[in-house]
Amino acid sequence: MNSTTTSTIPITTATTPTTTTRATQQPDGQYVQTMPPLDACTASSVSLRCPNNYVVVVSRAFYGVAQIQGLCSYSPSDCIADSMSTVACNSDSIQCNLYVTKKKLPQCNDQFSSYVHIEYDCVPISMDDSTKEYNVCQQNSTEITSDHGIIRSPGYPTQFPITTSECLRSIRVPHDKTIRLWLSDLYISSLSINCVSDHVTVVDSVQTYRNCGTKRYAYPYLCSSTILIQYSVQIQSSIYRGMRMYFEIVDRPTNDNCANSNETITPALAIKHKLLIP
Repeated sequence: MNSTTTSTIPITTATTPTTTTRATQQPDGQYVQTMPPLDACTASSVSLRCPNNYVVVVSRAFYGVAQIQGLCSYSPSDCIADSMSTVACNSDSIQCNLYVTKKKLPQCNDQFSSYVHIEYDCVPISMDDSTKEYNVCQQNSTEITSDHGIIRSPGYPTQFPITTSECLRSIRVPHDKTIRLWLSDLYISSLSINCVSDHVTVVDSVQTYRNCGTKRYAYPYLCSSTILIQYSVQIQSSIYRGMRMYFEIVDRPTNDNCANSNETITPALAIKHKLLIP
């Protein structure tokens, strides 16, 4: 599988995957659909599909070494290694086709991968209700309180203005809820080290996530009553699109262990946090 993602720090592991809480499709409106996981043998192709007006965002992918020869699906006893950096679904097509290549895995005693395991979401790319679409750089903007919606950069995707200063938008999360967030499209410069000048940054009470370049990303569990989104671009190009995000507010699990969920989130807080460039 070939990757076009830039400014990525791959993370490898040889442990058993953990289960995460997923958003599910609601009775009405446009919400994320979490699709059944896919397993594919090496030296084969796999297709990730979504309905119209939805886009594929891979949330997790890893290579596996099957304990049973010829088996091409994940088993808890398998040795695995992260493969997110090699999975590229970066267009708004409803189908993403990938070819699975065999990889030697240092995390698995240099054994070759038997298969790849992919988990993905189908994320809305537009809202029927225009009041649920937000400009990340809107002047005098108020806090977003909707239960779901899309946040875009100015002119997305056909026009790409640079920002005169960093844009800020915040999303309010009720105390008994939590937020799920997807970066459903990002195409900006990746020339600066650690995405300093051109970036989209998400800050909660625990972590700061910063991305640049070409990216589609399902954010991990976010702990905060307010989520801050920062957007800045200084390098102009006719090929860049900007950014598009989708969010939805869901019921909060009783065991989420979010110690600082009521902490006030400010741009200054992002400096104190450990910076993660997924």
